[in-house]
Amino acid sequence: MTAQTPEPWIKPQESNAVPDAKVSDTASALQQLEDDALMAEHKKGSEAAFEELVHRYQRSIFGYAYQMLRNKHIAEEITQEVFVALVHNADRYKRQGKFASYLFAIASNKIHKEWEQRRTRPKFFSLSFWNNTAVSEDDDNIPMDAIEDETACVVHAFELGEVSEAVNAALQHLSEHYREAFVLRRFMDLSYEEISEITDCPIGTIKSRVVRAERGLRPHLERFREYLQD
Repeated sequence: MTAQTPEPWIKPQESNAVPDAKVSDTASALQQLEDDALMAEHKKGSEAAFEELVHRYQRSIFGYAYQMLRNKHIAEEITQEVFVALVHNADRYKRQGKFASYLFAIASNKIHKEWEQRRTRPKFFSLSFWNNTAVSEDDDNIPMDAIEDETACVVHAFELGEVSEAVNAALQHLSEHYREAFVLRRFMDLSYEEISEITDCPIGTIKSRVVRAERGLRPHLERFREYLQD
């Protein structure tokens, strides 16, 4: 499922010129390549290969950063930094798992750094009144049968505009770890294995956090009960 977010930072260049046939053929050929093959071309200095990778992933990286931080400007900066890192680290890139997981891991690291910076900034108001619905992080060990039976009740309501806004707002009241697991799984549609690789957490912990996130969202979405699955 794709979350509703602002447009990402990179815009396609507009031109009135007629596309060169060779350029068009090259672009078409690159579109057929897998991510790792594009990275190989990028390492050789192909700007077109890099642009194709940006085209494939900039929207999802931006969406992930925006959902986690709810700040368009910072999400744009992180998106740019992710692809700048891709340029700087091209020679050191080695295939270990999916290329998408590699990119999301870079983004996750930068998001966590932003969280740390936010913790050091002065706070001018308190959200303590939410504590009665807060989800505890003390125990990530939910029984696996409970995890498998838990229904992702919130996701099916997300397509509705008002409900979408409510879900976005409710996500901000979850702990960072729960919100990250939920966004990567439900909005970015990554597997538990991929999220485990990105966050460096056991798969069982990731599953537990997704379930706890869903349970934590429910009290904030009570008025939309009719749209949510039981």
